[in-house]
This record gives sequence, structure tokens and C-alpha cells, in this order.
Amino acid sequence: MGANRADAERALQAYTAMRARWQMSSGLYRRDGRLLLPGAAAHLWPSSQAFVATLMVAGIDPRLTAGFESDAAIAADLASLEHYWRADDTPPAYASDIRGSLVDGDRYYDDNAWIGLGLVLLERLRPGSGRLDRALSLYQFAVSGWDKRHAPDAGGVFWVEQGRGLGLRNHDRNLVSTGPNAQLGLHLAELGRLPSIAAGTVGPAQMYEWVLATLDESRGSASPGTGLFWDKVRGDGSIDRARWSYNQGTMVGLNVLLARARSRPEADHLGRAEAIAHRAVRALAGDRHASQPPAFNAIFFRNLLGLHAVTGDTRLREEIQTAVRSYAEATSARLPSDRRSRRVRPRISLLDESAIVQLLALLAWDPETYERLV
Repeated sequence: MGANRADAERALQAYTAMRARWQMSSGLYRRDGRLLLPGAAAHLWPSSQAFVATLMVAGIDPRLTAGFESDAAIAADLASLEHYWRADDTPPAYASDIRGSLVDGDRYYDDNAWIGLGLVLLERLRPGSGRLDRALSLYQFAVSGWDKRHAPDAGGVFWVEQGRGLGLRNHDRNLVSTGPNAQLGLHLAELGRLPSIAAGTVGPAQMYEWVLATLDESRGSASPGTGLFWDKVRGDGSIDRARWSYNQGTMVGLNVLLARARSRPEADHLGRAEAIAHRAVRALAGDRHASQPPAFNAIFFRNLLGLHAVTGDTRLREEIQTAVRSYAEATSARLPSDRRSRRVRPRISLLDESAIVQLLALLAWDPETYERLV
């Protein structure tokens, strides 16, 4: 797998068609689903992944994407995301729906993590982009969502902001709301934007340790931290043992970042990342990826490609390369063959289409640049 013009052209074509199908004249992405109300904006989760798709296409060697105005596309997505920003809330963060919509929207800690990680990737692609203050605000929002209620088993970041909306009844603490925010914190520390963590304050390492203590299926074994990972601790304290692909990818990427930080020399974080990746690639091989949403798999593969950039395990690199290309080519067959009128309900969602575009773009990246992904 390497950067080549055919992959770049296919990715750019798919991206251009995605924007034509989903982006409205306002710059917002159109909501999908059964009720295609004129002017209804997409929820934050698919909008965040459309933003990531833009970044992935922007990461292709510009010599292979002649005519693509990447800076303009990034600026348009950043402007559209501002419609979800709640600056007056404490702490500020993005809500699931735009201001002025019929439903004001809850604030989800995982949705905000994806945007924070997107802003970090923007900084990697465009050093000095000036968006890291916003990324830091999103990390601080995650810290505010750290559970202190469930003594003696406190910890973990709630899935949704508590005390309002859905958070009045949903008290789940998820890997997807904890692990990606730990990644965000480590990135900010690496970029010199995370202040020193005072004693007693929640930091990325504490988030990582909570996941190991609660959701690691290998805990108690001879090699803890190297297994697959469960989904969440429900509000009643029971464990949801679903093995979603994005959780496995998150733990791979988180261990790569910890290895790079070298803040915990007693743990072989690169070895843990490799062990998780080996298990996850095999557990999700072939048709078993089809049971996972494309957006989950895109996050999974992004993190694995981040490991690809640093591992010395040649066999694992080949397994990752093969898995990414095989899945991307199989799922890209789901893309509509034309741009489709907005009056016609597409057979694929914005979220799924964004995920497929991300993977097609990554096939066109120079593998030497995969280190930007984690």
C-alpha cells in the first residue's frame, strides 16, 4: 500500500460526491433518515466524521489532488461546526444539534472527543492552525464528565453530560467517552498545550487506568492490557461486553501515544498496542467487519495505521495494510454511482459515507505520514 494517483483520484471523487449529496448552501450537512426535512441539519456525530473525511483528503499529497482546495474545505467545515458550539455553557462544548433547532441537543463526551482529535490532526497537517485552544477546551469538558458518584467504583467519563436531557436517565461510562479523550489529552501534552496536571486532577493516564481496571477482558491474566475491550459500565454497574471495533482501535492508539510519551517506563505500551492489534485484526477478519458500523471501523483502522507507522513487526504491518485495503474496497461498493438528487433518499447515510471516504483517502496517503494519525 502506498501513495498513488489512482487511489487519490478515487478518494477525491468519492469525497466530492459526498459533499454534493449532503452539504447544503448554508455549509451545514443535511440530516439523513426517513424524514428528509428541508434545511434540517445533521447531528454532530455524522458532521464530525464529515469533517474528519475532509482532513483525510487534505492529508493526501496535494500533487495527487490537483484542483482540490483543501484549506477552503477545512474552513467550511469548521464554520459549520460552530453552529453546534455552546460557548455560554460551562464548560463550553459542542451539542448534538445546531442552535435554534427544535431539540437543543445533548452534549456527548465522545462526539466532542472526535472533534478534538480532528483539531489535533489539523494541527499535524497544518502546523500553527490555531485551533488547539478549542481542543484544550474539549479536553477540559471531558474532565468535567469524570464520574465521582459511583464510590467505591468511581471513574470513567460519562457518555453524555449528566443532570440534563438524556443525562437525567443515562449514567453509562463508556470506553468511547474515556479512551479517545485520554488520547486527546496526550496529544495536547505532546504539543505543549496541556497544563501540568495538579495532584488529584484527572489526567490521560488515569483515564487509561480506569479502562484497564473495568473494561479489559484480559485483566487478571498474565498479560493484562493486551486483550480486547468491552464497551461500557452501565448506570447500574453491570458491564456491556460488546466488542466494538472503534474501542479496540482507541486502545491501540492510546498505547502508541503512551509509548511515545515514555511517561510510564514500567509498561511496554508499544507491545500492548501490537498485541491488541493482532487480536483485533483477527477477531474482526473477513465478514465479521460487516457486523460493525463503517464509522466504527474507520476509527479502528485509523488507529491501526498509526501503529503501522511505528511498529517493527513486519507481519503486523502487512496484516494492517491488507485489512484496510480489503475493507475499504469492499465497502466503497456501497457508494452511490452518481451524486443523487437531494430529493431522493440515498441508500447510504452521511455517517457511513464519511467513513468510507476517510478510508479511501488513507489508502492514498504516503505511509510515511501515518504517524500523524496518533
